[in-house]
Amino acid sequence: MNRNKLLPTLFLASSAATLSCFNTGQGDGPVASDPFSTSATMNILEVTNGFGRLLPYVIPVADGVTGLPTAQLVEIRSLQDLLDNPSTELNPMKPPAHWPLGELNPANQTGNHFVAIKFSRSLSRNSVLDSSAGGLANQGLTGAITVVAYDQVTGQSTAVKGRGFINGQTYFGANGKLETWVRKSGTQQVQARTVSRNGTDLRPGIGFPGTDDATNGIVDGAFAGAGNLISPNTFVFVVDTDDNLATYESFPSDRVIRVVIKGAEDGASPASIVGGVRSSDGRYLEQGGIATSHVGGDAGLPNLLLDGLGGLPVTLPRDLSSDLPCDQTIRFSFDEACQPHSIGPLPGLVAPALSNEFTVEFLPPVAPGSPPPGQTVQLPYTILPVSPFNFTEFVVMPVVDFPGSDPFGAQAQATVTYFHNSAVDMLLNSDESNQDKTPIRFSIGSDCAGLVNVPVAPGAIYCASVGDELSGGIRVIDLDGFGQGTGNPTFDGLNVLFNVTFDANGDPITGDVSKFPFNSNLGVPGLFPPLGADSTSIAGGSRGVFTLSQDSTLRTQLVSPKQVGTVVDMQIGHPLDIAFNNFDCLSGGKNICASAALQRHPLSGPHEGNGITTAPHPNPPRLRLAPSCFSPLIQSEEPTAVSASNNTLVIGGDAFGSIGGQGPSGLLTQSILYTGFNFTGPAPPQANCPTFVMRQQVGHFLYVLDSVGEQVVVLNSNRMTVLDRIPVSSPRDLAMAPDLNMLAVSNFGPGTVSFIDTNPNSPTFHTVVKAASLVDVVNRRSGRGPTEVVWQPGGEDILVLCESSSSLAILSGAGLEVRKIIPGVENPQLLAVSDRATQFGFRSGLYYAYVVSESGSMQIFESGPDGIQGIGFDDFIGTPNLEGRSGFSNPSAILMDPGSNQHAVLVAYSESGSSIVDSIWLENAPTGPVSLRIPPGQVVDPNRRDKEWKLQKQFASVFSSSSILDLAVDDLTNIGDTTQVLAGPLGGVISHSGKGLHRGSNPVSAPQFLFAASANGLVDVVDLTTGLPVLPRPIRVPGVSVLAHYWRQ
Repeated sequence: MNRNKLLPTLFLASSAATLSCFNTGQGDGPVASDPFSTSATMNILEVTNGFGRLLPYVIPVADGVTGLPTAQLVEIRSLQDLLDNPSTELNPMKPPAHWPLGELNPANQTGNHFVAIKFSRSLSRNSVLDSSAGGLANQGLTGAITVVAYDQVTGQSTAVKGRGFINGQTYFGANGKLETWVRKSGTQQVQARTVSRNGTDLRPGIGFPGTDDATNGIVDGAFAGAGNLISPNTFVFVVDTDDNLATYESFPSDRVIRVVIKGAEDGASPASIVGGVRSSDGRYLEQGGIATSHVGGDAGLPNLLLDGLGGLPVTLPRDLSSDLPCDQTIRFSFDEACQPHSIGPLPGLVAPALSNEFTVEFLPPVAPGSPPPGQTVQLPYTILPVSPFNFTEFVVMPVVDFPGSDPFGAQAQATVTYFHNSAVDMLLNSDESNQDKTPIRFSIGSDCAGLVNVPVAPGAIYCASVGDELSGGIRVIDLDGFGQGTGNPTFDGLNVLFNVTFDANGDPITGDVSKFPFNSNLGVPGLFPPLGADSTSIAGGSRGVFTLSQDSTLRTQLVSPKQVGTVVDMQIGHPLDIAFNNFDCLSGGKNICASAALQRHPLSGPHEGNGITTAPHPNPPRLRLAPSCFSPLIQSEEPTAVSASNNTLVIGGDAFGSIGGQGPSGLLTQSILYTGFNFTGPAPPQANCPTFVMRQQVGHFLYVLDSVGEQVVVLNSNRMTVLDRIPVSSPRDLAMAPDLNMLAVSNFGPGTVSFIDTNPNSPTFHTVVKAASLVDVVNRRSGRGPTEVVWQPGGEDILVLCESSSSLAILSGAGLEVRKIIPGVENPQLLAVSDRATQFGFRSGLYYAYVVSESGSMQIFESGPDGIQGIGFDDFIGTPNLEGRSGFSNPSAILMDPGSNQHAVLVAYSESGSSIVDSIWLENAPTGPVSLRIPPGQVVDPNRRDKEWKLQKQFASVFSSSSILDLAVDDLTNIGDTTQVLAGPLGGVISHSGKGLHRGSNPVSAPQFLFAASANGLVDVVDLTTGLPVLPRPIRVPGVSVLAHYWRQ
């Protein structure tokens, strides 16, 4: 998943992509429409002064061992070329050619200095040459190309007087008449043409590079390549201060000559481009450039470009700007091209350490009236030129965005400082003794995407909504209540009694909005990292249990629908710390005490990766805007370290508090396993590191299925950042393998199941490794229109509903191929699958699957093995006994109960305008495996294999809508950290956090609450024991359609 090396290129080349789309479909192919073209897009091919190349930049290929330059040269024509061939002190870029002193041409004959720019397509003459009276005052140029002489001492830029030509033609006179002054005569010679003006024949082209001038004794003005200057795709600028090419002139010798070529870079849209170079068929130049050189060599020292005589340095933003976005583009312009490595580190696979060309720092936001933070936070950064053809202007990119202001007025103040002794020009000149520096200071405003730091499983329910930009996306229901994530910090510290008011939706708005100050561990001395309440929304903390978590702007929409599309399913995968942790730090401070070798799981011993049974404390730990490690960039404190102090949060305590009395004082969970017996995090670096239970990065890989965008979006479940995007075809549903190493995706149109590698330690991580066609060769059946897919919790099978063929396809978990397809369920809609009962329940040695059709009938599948030695039919065996009804009217959701020893399944449906959830379980069955085969001559009870599924419990009159879209239960009390033994055909074990629903004879979880997503944008919370609502009103989650807990199928 290490694709970040390309991100800066994509970021800075976004305009190129925009213009490429804009330029398509214009005329015929590139050769048919333009015989001088070499590309379908408009690009710079070369800038030359006749004595050598100015652009593109060139670098030798570095020796792989010594780093020294070799004889092989590479042209830099894209930013990726630069990233693949970066300049270094040992192997710098080649310098551009310079003009000689005096009026000489490349053959060392008397001649005018010039510069020529060759493009990949014929030029639109009027995009560069200006025939108007105003154009005459601007050297006859539109401004798309300019040639200026820059004084490095004063900062004054002066337009060089001269004349521009395209294909030997130029505009002349007040009326702007187009005249052809010269023509090509072979590759080395140019001939001046006769031009008739008012009856007089003239040859004004004498003096153009490559022409003869007998009058001035130039009998042979030819030089190599002179004839190639006459072409429809080449612009030539000739120095001419007196409107007479035959009086030979040179560029100023004490100035930097800057040739500025405007393109469509900087993200400009076609509608906003003004004056850029275009091709003859209207294609905009995709990337502009600035070529710089000198006359007689380079005697000046590189410095920041000044905005006119005595002006300020040219930067973006300007100094003392205010209310800028968090991802503000930062640019510094230099007066001549510089070696990129001297400006700063280029982007790479690993974030850089702090470097000394710039300092990028900010004062963290503090609430109004609070003491200033005092110490700035310094950030590493990378740099890139704005274009592969412009090494005078560089973008400075902090490794992370600046924090913005929060709704309470806290605002970050940023400063970016350039040190003048850093830049090295293309001739390796630098001003090393210069102690000057140039800061730009600016405040960060409120128009920023909020920072996100939210609770993680087992203390969270993940919600996906379908809707518009405001209602869609991802939200999180907080089940912990004492975390220090992003959120509203409002707390009434002057009132010792619990004091909070709510709005109409039941959200806390005044008083003790933040519940983190009620975390009893705040008073425990000696904890690491130290705990302390915060006055900003960056670490405002939880609003309490059963509330939606917030980002730093106090929005509950943590991921927008623009990022995740139309979400139809979610699955929780491996813990993030396997891939991102502070021990495997590649840039910045490494914590040796966060090594996976020191990780100990309370229930399963030494294994890599955070477990699902224990939550971090706090859940989540607070953000730190100045992390010690920048690659991977985590930006959060470690969970509270293991210590002699006990975690004082009460298990099964009062999670709500009593208004006017005591505030929240305990957790919802009924198990001390949630807190890890004690604290759980790694110690700070030290000689003898203790063991720990969990570390940063907390959370999991969260897989989100976007059906319309045909992709699986991979999120960090704690920070809600997009980690990856995996394309899939016509997707409908997801299923996670019990060992978390594979994700199955049903593909409706192709009639396949795709398998994505989700093992962070795999070389094919996050790639589709197989697509299995749903074809049963033995029985000559095919599964058409696959929808729901479930990975059997023991790992042995993957079951798929095939809606179009009204069948159930079963794939082997070992080979990921179809082992059989079973017909018999008309329009199947819902699917749930149980564990194989070898040690729990009736110990039948079988697993069961529940298939609910569109009409509401339920068919129960019984697994094998079948055959002579079999104990199960590996087929549908019947329906549940529902006493007076045949099924479920308007079925809408199904959930396998992870707390049941009797294969219980929850089914949501609608009857008489009300929503109902039934718990169906296996009530009666013979104990132990029962053979299918009856030995010859033996008389047996014909009912010996009878099994009865019945209604175990019904939840009714507790839901807020007539239609339930999805169901989930909490994972607060679970033993998932225990080793899971995989099913017999697979063998082996899962060290911890497997998706199996049992550990030996015990259910993996003891859920307390049922969550029901209603069609009216509410989530009802029901106590599973009493069957009553837990909250006075449901949780408002606009557009909610998917609820995900850890054991979701």
